[in-house]
Amino acid sequence: MSHVDCEIKGGIGIVTFTNPPKGFLTSDMVADTIPILDDLSNNDEVKAVIFTGGLPDVFIRHFSVEEIIAMSENIRERRKEGLPEPRHARTPLRLFWENIDNFRKPTIAAINGFCGGGGCELALACDIRIAQEGDYTIGQMEILVGILPGAGGTTRLARLVGAGKALEWVLRGRTFYPQEAKEEGLIHHVVDGDVLEKAKEIANEFIDKPTAALQAIKQVIKSSWGKTTADGVDEEGDLFTNLLASDDRALEMMKEYIKDGHKLKKF
Repeated sequence: MSHVDCEIKGGIGIVTFTNPPKGFLTSDMVADTIPILDDLSNNDEVKAVIFTGGLPDVFIRHFSVEEIIAMSENIRERRKEGLPEPRHARTPLRLFWENIDNFRKPTIAAINGFCGGGGCELALACDIRIAQEGDYTIGQMEILVGILPGAGGTTRLARLVGAGKALEWVLRGRTFYPQEAKEEGLIHHVVDGDVLEKAKEIANEFIDKPTAALQAIKQVIKSSWGKTTADGVDEEGDLFTNLLASDDRALEMMKEYIKDGHKLKKF
């Protein structure tokens, strides 16, 4: 059963992630989403795409730590046997976030609940981020389980809020409630009502705008950043892979997190 759903309505593509009960993102969900993105990109009827969560109070909680542990063990085994390994930044799993970042049509993250780790990285890859008011947090909290963001969280966050803020937040694993996230510049809007309706309202603004002009605007603004996102993500991915391959404490912390019922310990 797929935990990724897509509907097209009135020129807007809506991609919804579920995966009950906790709403973690998995590699299977990534594999299900990639062809959906291709179809939405190639469909001339679609003018904008919204990403949201299908569980109450959860956008994407974070990427599956169980899968990251398995990834760590696989990397260690391959290195022990002297086998070649693909650069983490160039694997299909990592390219998922880059495909969203480079998507040629406007993208909107309609954040309806918890949005951490890989979920926050997905939101950062979108052009516009809207959050629903609520008792949940948004941010890159990977250090709290002993690792670093592995899907562009460092590079995109630094470009969004500046290197100084990004350093403090990622080093400390800081997360923010929706209104705080808006005040800090992490998201654009906070709404009291249905965040999906607000996202649709904004997406409708793009229906009559020329796709070529919108695409050019995205390209020019992103190319003004100097070092490409891909280069920054490549560096981040190499560091992420090396940490998984060599840091025993990181592996211990991830396993402790799972043993404790996916409850984060702040230090």
